[in-house]
Amino acid sequence: MFKIFTEVLVTGSSGFLAIHCVQQLLEAGYSVRGSVRSLSNAKKVQPLYDLPFAKERLELIEADLENDETWISAVKECDYVLHTASPFPLIADDSIISIAVNGSLAVLKACTKEASVKKVVLTSSVAAISEGHETENHIFTENDWTIADPKKVEAYPRSKTAAEHAAWDFMNNLSETDNKFALTCINPSLIIGPVLLNTEGSSIAIIKRFMNNEMPALPALNIPLVDVRDVAKAHILAMTNSGSDGERIIAASQPSLWFRDIAKILSKEFKPQGYSIPRFQAPKFFLCLYSHFDPEAKLILNKLDKEMKFDNSKVSF
Repeated sequence: MFKIFTEVLVTGSSGFLAIHCVQQLLEAGYSVRGSVRSLSNAKKVQPLYDLPFAKERLELIEADLENDETWISAVKECDYVLHTASPFPLIADDSIISIAVNGSLAVLKACTKEASVKKVVLTSSVAAISEGHETENHIFTENDWTIADPKKVEAYPRSKTAAEHAAWDFMNNLSETDNKFALTCINPSLIIGPVLLNTEGSSIAIIKRFMNNEMPALPALNIPLVDVRDVAKAHILAMTNSGSDGERIIAASQPSLWFRDIAKILSKEFKPQGYSIPRFQAPKFFLCLYSHFDPEAKLILNKLDKEMKFDNSKVSF
């Protein structure tokens, strides 16, 4: 059957990043199939149906990262797959590692059985690159990998690292009878920017805490940020650019920003609107004490006062 439009599957299409991918794909003229956990969850699916051109070129289907069979039909007749679906809780245990790994492998396995699939772009993270290392004077590149040591690295970074390792290993072991397709991994930093949906993910929650008095004082944290629209654009450019085949690509603005710098930027925009943005930096000893009562505070102790530097020269807009 002749296809009028190029078909792209976007997994986890109701996510913060994924819905921007869907929006840009539709605006660029692609036909999009988006996977969601439940079509009956109007809060998550309606923002997708409200996108321009959704009525003409968007199909939503149900698929689950923990159910391999759903992906066989999900990838059917698709030319490209943007695999953005992956758990991202602020507090996580090791159970998310198997979900992230098995979910990525389920999508890749389905693609080996569908001759139409030319390429998969997988959303990884700089969390799969920089965690567990000494950061002083080190500039992280795509050649770096997070140390998978549970004594040094929390569950979420280990889940992203394990899922990406599993994906590359899978690609290196395709059989002669498998459909051959290319893989690119996009490794974004903390994603910020306009919200197109009605649900709050972890990326949004972090910035929200600056705004709603959940962060009475600022930890001495330094993090790279990236606009969600740029990350979506990077996925779509990588999708059709053969020069990105087999590559990891860091998507992170530089220099990284200290939390006090983020607070100043937010204060300039939102303080006149009545928001109370924290101004003072919390002493390290206070955070050490507070970490005994707050598991999220405990997570950041080994990141305090460390400048994060990344080489983002590979990504190009």
